[in-house]
Amino acid sequence: MPTNVFFNHAVQTEQHLYEDLVVESLRMYGHETFYLPREIVEEDSIFGEDIQSKFGDSYSVEMYIENTEGFEGEGDLMSKFGIEVRDQATFIISLRSWERFISLDSNLATSLRPNEGDLIYFPLSGSMFEIKFVEHENPFYQVGKLFVFKLQCELFEYSGEDFDTGNINIDLIEDQQAYQIGVTLASSYTGGDGNYLANENITTVIDSVTTTVGEVVSWTPSTRKLMIKDNTRTLQVGDTITGANGTAREITSIDDVMDMTNDPQADNKDFETKADNYLDFSETNPFGEVT
Repeated sequence: MPTNVFFNHAVQTEQHLYEDLVVESLRMYGHETFYLPREIVEEDSIFGEDIQSKFGDSYSVEMYIENTEGFEGEGDLMSKFGIEVRDQATFIISLRSWERFISLDSNLATSLRPNEGDLIYFPLSGSMFEIKFVEHENPFYQVGKLFVFKLQCELFEYSGEDFDTGNINIDLIEDQQAYQIGVTLASSYTGGDGNYLANENITTVIDSVTTTVGEVVSWTPSTRKLMIKDNTRTLQVGDTITGANGTAREITSIDDVMDMTNDPQADNKDFETKADNYLDFSETNPFGEVT
C-alpha cells in the first residue's frame, strides 16, 4: 500500500533543523582533528597498490569520537617484531563539514564522502589514524536524509609516505620514522652559503642528468653531517650534493646503513654481523645449491 499522503517524512525545514542540531552537537562534544587526503604519487597497476604516497594538505575539522571509554582494538601486543599498538577508533564527521572544508581537495578519489586510506590526526593523544571503512547510512535516513559519516579507523603504520602539510606536529611523523641516511660532506663548497635547509630537496648528477636524490632532515655545519630522507638513488663517496640554494659539496663518507641511528631498537646490524657466520656471501647465490 502507498504511504499516507498527508504525512511527509522529508520536510526540508525539518531536515535543516536536524542538521543544525547534529553539527552543533559535534562542535560541542567533539574534538578538533586534522583530515589528510592521500595523494598517490606512484601506483602498482598490477596489484592496485600505492608504491609511493604523500600528504600535502591537512584540514582542521571537528569530529566526535564514538569510543567514549578509550580506543578499541587489540591494544598493545608484544610480538616477535617488538611492541605493536593496534588501537582502533570510530570518528564521526558531519556531511556539512565534509562538504565545506574537505570535499574540494583535488587529491580525493571521490569527493562524495571520506576516502579509505586517508588519515586523521588526533591532537589530543598525538595519534595518527588511517581510515579503513566509511559507513554513510548509520543513523539510517533520519527525517529522510543522511547527515554524518562514521569513519572506522586503525592506528596508522608509517611506510615511507611523504608528509609536507605545514603542520609541525604532523610532519614530525616523517622526520621521526622515515628511513634516513647520514653522509659527511667536504669542508670546501661552491655556490650558495654552504648550508642546507631542513625539508629542501637535494640533487646530484647521475649520467649527466641532474636528479633529485632526497630531502634534508638536518644539517650540522660543525661536523658537516647531512641527514637525508626519502632517498631515491644510491649515493657513493665522491658524489656532489647540491642544495636548493646552489650549495654543492662532495660526499667524503657515508654512515653504515645497517646502523639505523634513528631507531635504537633496530637490530639490522646484529643480523648482518651474525649472518656472515652462517652464509657464504662470496657465492653468487648463497641461498642456492652448491654447483
